[in-house]
Amino acid sequence: MTGNWIQNITQALGPEFFTSQAEIALTVLNILSGSLALDSPLPPYIAQPADVSFRVLVMQRMPEELAIQHVGENGFSVFATLAVSARLITREIVRCVELVRSLVGEVDLGWHLDEKKDL
Repeated sequence: MTGNWIQNITQALGPEFFTSQAEIALTVLNILSGSLALDSPLPPYIAQPADVSFRVLVMQRMPEELAIQHVGENGFSVFATLAVSARLITREIVRCVELVRSLVGEVDLGWHLDEKKDL
């Protein structure tokens, strides 16, 4: 895609914005499937994709680029679709992590001291 608008968005967000989010989502789904297949607890602190809010992008980060006047620009509809889809996917992945965690548990990295023993 070519055009000033798409170049401005790419520069503002960085070309890896959606690619990195997709890679994180695939990694989490792979961890979840492995944990279920092996019936082993999930690792703690699983990274999750960033919740991309189209509204936050419009209101705070780049209000000029995402104004309604650009709806006819090359790539606007693709960007809007990706932003909305990314947000929905993030919500579903968070829910999947919760469900899998309830089934197989999570590794506990805390130190448990036996209070009965003298140190």
